[in-house]
Amino acid sequence: MILSDQEYQMHKAAVWRATIILSVVTTVEVGIALLYDTFFHDSGFRMALAIFMILATLVKAYYIVAVFMHLKYERKAMAITILMPLMFLVWLLIALLMEGVSWHQMLGYFHG
Repeated sequence: MILSDQEYQMHKAAVWRATIILSVVTTVEVGIALLYDTFFHDSGFRMALAIFMILATLVKAYYIVAVFMHLKYERKAMAITILMPLMFLVWLLIALLMEGVSWHQMLGYFHG
């Protein structure tokens, strides 16, 4: 498929926009990580920072998959084929973390 000049410029602008967004989000994440021990370690913002870092990672993952892997331009069936296993992977990660917490609490009762 040959793109017209206007379509090419639109795709080019989308790539630059995604690159700038990814750069800004990554810079903020690195800044928070570097300043964490100095300013945020003992504060009450630990949970908020953790949630922010997770959301920032999801934003970056979305832009990488949507723009650079061209999933944004695919048919819905193709997107679902790729995204459904990802949802199961996220579910598995949450389930394993919950199971790990249960084991930790159970072993704490026996050894504590």
